[in-house]
Amino acid sequence: MSNSSKYEFIDLTVEKCFSNFFVVPDYQREYVWEADKQVEQLLTDIDEAYSADSKKEYFIGSTVVFNNNGSNELIDGQQRTTTLFLALCAFKSVFTEYGIDHATIDQCIANTTLDDDGNDVHKYHLLLQYEDASQILEQIANDNIPPEDSLTKSGKLLVAAYLRLRDFIATYCKDDPSEVKKFFMYFFRKIKFIQISTPDINDALKIFETVNDRGVGLNPMDLLKNLIFRQVPREKFDKLKDKWRELISILESNNEKPLRFLRYFIMSNFPQADQGTHGTGKNIIREDEIYKWMTDHAALCDYEKKPIEFVNLLIDNAKAFVYFSTGRDAKGQPNVYVKNINRLGGTVFRQHIIPLLTARNFSQDMFDYLARNIEAYLYYFLITKEQAKALEKNFAEWNLDLCTVSDLKGLNDFVAKHIAPEVAEKEIEYRDTFHRLSQSDLQVFRLRYVLAKLSQYVDLARQGIFTAQMLDSYFDTDIEHILPFTPESDDAKAKIEDYDRMKSMLGNLTLIEKPINRSIQNKSFEDKVLDYHKSKYYLTSSLKEVDVIGNNTAVNRIGKFLKEFAHWDKSTIEERQNLLYNLSLEIWKIE
Repeated sequence: MSNSSKYEFIDLTVEKCFSNFFVVPDYQREYVWEADKQVEQLLTDIDEAYSADSKKEYFIGSTVVFNNNGSNELIDGQQRTTTLFLALCAFKSVFTEYGIDHATIDQCIANTTLDDDGNDVHKYHLLLQYEDASQILEQIANDNIPPEDSLTKSGKLLVAAYLRLRDFIATYCKDDPSEVKKFFMYFFRKIKFIQISTPDINDALKIFETVNDRGVGLNPMDLLKNLIFRQVPREKFDKLKDKWRELISILESNNEKPLRFLRYFIMSNFPQADQGTHGTGKNIIREDEIYKWMTDHAALCDYEKKPIEFVNLLIDNAKAFVYFSTGRDAKGQPNVYVKNINRLGGTVFRQHIIPLLTARNFSQDMFDYLARNIEAYLYYFLITKEQAKALEKNFAEWNLDLCTVSDLKGLNDFVAKHIAPEVAEKEIEYRDTFHRLSQSDLQVFRLRYVLAKLSQYVDLARQGIFTAQMLDSYFDTDIEHILPFTPESDDAKAKIEDYDRMKSMLGNLTLIEKPINRSIQNKSFEDKVLDYHKSKYYLTSSLKEVDVIGNNTAVNRIGKFLKEFAHWDKSTIEERQNLLYNLSLEIWKIE
């Protein structure tokens, strides 16, 4: 075997490292180290080692490179290597400020070498090929910091890291500028790391996987990216790189967590009953299990034979994931049920996406039917304060059956098997919870959702409309306390039994237009109810008068659930709370 086919394990210092030229290829992760976290930790570790014994070497780990025609492509260790390069630039800046010769540093930052044609070329010892990072690194090397508003996210991190390094190094010049030279020599010749060099890109990627397969320093998303790149020849890297960038961009554009996406992707696209360890439940994947699952189920995912197609599947799911998290269906169209789930669950609630991803290719009727029932299911479980962990467990297990559904009858059977019985078991608990439900029991967004659904249902039923519509117009309102939150006087408060509790009960709350609310303020109920009657929301206006029109009309039918009130006290609040409870049973039905 020739030497060219062997791995090389090279003992490096910073001095030896930057006598070579390195490239961070554009398919690699951008610079992500934060100045006050990873950079600060590296500085602290080096400073403590230097202070303890400046003659003793300090080991900082290993890097993996692929020797590509004399240029070292960094496959692992690019964050650390880039930070060391930034430190050289920071030393140069400080040396310049204090009039210290920096010719040696200059040669480690950039130097002259020969191109393939034998011509002299000036090159930086580190080239970042992703986006505009190379230009930013050159500006930093020349202490020409670009304005922040011109930088990408990674560019801002590069500049922040450089400034932190420069500030730290400058502290060695406070008492005696010669001290910084001593610290530099420690940094230059005592910091040690091992460079593993391979002649083949796939070997380098495999070593990267081996070094990081226990999650040391990298998350499963990085490892999965590496795993997929190993499946394609070098000439297809650009195509795969663009697709991976599209995947990450989709998630980052909505600030979605990649690891949560990967978990839900697996549980939705490849549900298996034997998935789920440590008592987590059927078909549950933990974050620390993602990469092992991917390697163990290569045949199921088929990414070895069809890596591009597998990434396309990831992209398709990522788009749906983001759509679902923003109230849309899998095609990106606004969907009343998904939007309602988001209003009910809140901005960070995502568990409902597990079954929706499985159903992303359903017909519109089937998808809406499922989403409507999931909304109702979630309502009962969130109102009774079921833990999100339990919801995730249920959704993941449901996918074992949901993935086999192909028509409306099958979906009907699915709802009857999984959703209806769960809600039925909540009947007594929900009734008791609702009758004591108060403003303090619900987050503001959830309280608004409940009041909006109640009000919208009454308004639509009055018109004989029973098709779902968006709740948006019901959110541009005020939540009115019928019994004033702040009473007119102590005497007014004393007239109402248990005033402080009753003022926050759901039965004491209603939606009202902002202009009307500003006019009524803390008036008595007898005065307020006259203004309530002006409201376009029938649930509010009916407090003054319930309309009766003809025989068996839509107005009369919904009127049976409503009541007009001549006075307002504890008993009427409790009566209205029960009225709202009966309405809720009509609204949040499992169909």
